Amino acid sequence: MNFNAIRAVAGAYGAQTLRYYPLLFAVLFLLYLAGVWLAWSGGRGVAIAAVGLGLLFRLLLLPTPVVLSSDLYRYLWDGRVQLAGINPYRHAPQDEALAGLRDPEIHPRINRPWAPTIYPPGAEVLFAGLAWIAPGRIGALRLFLILCDLATMLLLLRLLRRLGLPEGRVAVYAWAPLPVFEFAQSGHIDATLIPLVLLALLCRIEGRTASAGFLLGAATLLKLYPAALLPVLWKRRDARLPLAFAAAMLAGYVPYAWGVKGKVAGFLPTYFARFEDFNVGLRSFLTEDIGLTGDGARAAAMAILAAGLALTILCIGRRRPDTPAGIARAASAAVGAYLLLVPATMHPWYVAWLVPFLAIVPGVGWWYFSAAVALSYTGYAVDPHQVPLWARCAEYLPAYALVLLGMRAPGGRPTWALAAALRTKASP
Repeated sequence: MNFNAIRAVAGAYGAQTLRYYPLLFAVLFLLYLAGVWLAWSGGRGVAIAAVGLGLLFRLLLLPTPVVLSSDLYRYLWDGRVQLAGINPYRHAPQDEALAGLRDPEIHPRINRPWAPTIYPPGAEVLFAGLAWIAPGRIGALRLFLILCDLATMLLLLRLLRRLGLPEGRVAVYAWAPLPVFEFAQSGHIDATLIPLVLLALLCRIEGRTASAGFLLGAATLLKLYPAALLPVLWKRRDARLPLAFAAAMLAGYVPYAWGVKGKVAGFLPTYFARFEDFNVGLRSFLTEDIGLTGDGARAAAMAILAAGLALTILCIGRRRPDTPAGIARAASAAVGAYLLLVPATMHPWYVAWLVPFLAIVPGVGWWYFSAAVALSYTGYAVDPHQVPLWARCAEYLPAYALVLLGMRAPGGRPTWALAAALRTKASP
């Protein structure tokens, strides 16, 4: 991660903005919990108000300066490169072959200018489309992501109705500070994959397995982590979902791989190198934080946790009841397992796809983590540009403990400390 680029994006606000952002986030999160308490059992009127306020919160951020991330400058750059007829996987931004595309606004703010793009082909198609419609416009990108968030809210409403849950629970996502800041303010494209994931889940619940597979593939072409849901949504002895998923992936990768072959992976292999580690959770607690700093220990821990993650998700899929509630619960558990066991970097926007599932399967550990992950921003304000151990302990350890306690709750129901739990007679 290019931390100097992050600080340059913060501009006159400097490191103090990044240092005190977690405190601001905590205050807003407490207000958010109070709002969820009021809306939790509400009907359609409450849902309409929740969506309306959620849109207002996001629109208020449209004119604000970019502070928390520099990723959106890479999006704008990759779109510009493609409009020039150049494959974004072929050259890094600092390559002389792209010198004619440089400008004083976007190019200097790109993080990792020495590396080719990390983003999958679906994201590159999105960047090209935005560059064609509104080249170099941060406001246009943010507005598009707000529309994606609106789609997420509407699809979550449909999912809640399908599961027989109160529509007021849409406030869980609509008012959550995490997606509001990470999408409307920071401009992360993870906002585009969440509606695709929810639509894939709806299609799977309704028995349209091929559509579910294609939509999940489309989400994976934007960011790779939705692939974790493939074993959960797949119905055994029904090949349509995995085949449709594979077709979507091929349709995305083949055009970009033409002429660059293995380079279509971009920066991704390097992303798992040690120097890219940032806000690592369980793996770091099992290695570096107890003195096991060697490359062998790091590689072994990554392999063990990756294998554990794969096995856990496979078990979730095999034990899943083939009912609407069972499929939704299993998807929620798979997202949680991914966030718990993934042995690599954990940025706050990677957690946002968990938030809509909290409206279906509330769990105090995951509520806590969706707030505490904001502590990772302390890593941008200190040297040597890593999240301090105290912050990672405060972020991860209570979340792990609360998740484990929830798993041991009577009847398998997740426990959660939010007062909203007292307003419902039974878990969904």
